[in-house]
Amino acid sequence: MSEKFLSVKNLHVHYVTSDADVSAVNGISLDLYKGRTLGLVGETGAGKTTVARTILGILPKPAGRITDGEVIFEGQDIYKLTEPQMQKIRGSKITMIFQDPMTALNPVMTVGDQIAEVVELHNGGDRAAAKKRAVEMLETVGIPAERYVEYPHQFSGGMKQRVVIAIALACNPTLLLADEPTTALDVTIQAQVLELMKKLNSENDTSMILITHDLGVVAEMCDDVAIMYAGQIVEKGSLEDIFDHPQHPYTEGLFGALPSMKDDEDDRLKPIAGMPPDPTDLPSGCYFHPRCPYATEQCSKEAPCVNEVAPGHLVQCHLRTRREA
Repeated sequence: MSEKFLSVKNLHVHYVTSDADVSAVNGISLDLYKGRTLGLVGETGAGKTTVARTILGILPKPAGRITDGEVIFEGQDIYKLTEPQMQKIRGSKITMIFQDPMTALNPVMTVGDQIAEVVELHNGGDRAAAKKRAVEMLETVGIPAERYVEYPHQFSGGMKQRVVIAIALACNPTLLLADEPTTALDVTIQAQVLELMKKLNSENDTSMILITHDLGVVAEMCDDVAIMYAGQIVEKGSLEDIFDHPQHPYTEGLFGALPSMKDDEDDRLKPIAGMPPDPTDLPSGCYFHPRCPYATEQCSKEAPCVNEVAPGHLVQCHLRTRREA
């Protein structure tokens, strides 16, 4: 196993407003190893983006609050660092590709200057060197150097996403957080962007947490997978564990909702019944039990423990406990 350099332990995050207390993340734990890509998968509202924002230290203030847990990055609990210390890490060692490239870029700055700004901030303030690096990054992501002086509105959606990737990778970070980086792109451009990310991650030995609800993207990009539901990780393992031996009913439901490409497959799609729970009023017991076809009275009353069904393959489900008993 390669070096573990990120560890999230029993993380709880709430958004507290005058109207409600939203339980966004409810006790997740995960480890990321050097040079590997972890896929964080789940429906909209599962808490995936909140996990990424917590790691980067950009939870909205004052609503976003860590109520328990810790995030250890390269041996340091990042939430015990001061804001100036975090600013040295954020953008240089940990960077993020945000979900919507249309809103991630400053409309009144040239794309080249937006890349150069990051480099200048973290690499000593040499403007000429920063501009040179910005030009290199534009060319690296397939954008001609002469477009340095153009503004975001002059770029297509796919080109904007390339600029966002260039910004994220300009300082050779050790950890990249990619929040649904291809959601707004058409299929052809999506494939190009994913291939570009794989290439740049390999060249720079960058580890990545890829947030998505697209299992096809996970199969293409990830080494390990964590399935999130209602702010919890309900199943976690290698790509092979999750795709070949899914154990949690929610994971099985996600795969059951995928269309098959087999000619002899006549079965209809099997969507997961019901809707994700309201994070301001989570159900008792297992959060998935109102939608689970295997739910029992125990599921509605008791929160399940985490079981290791194979080395590194973890499942949080009473059904797995009953099967082993």
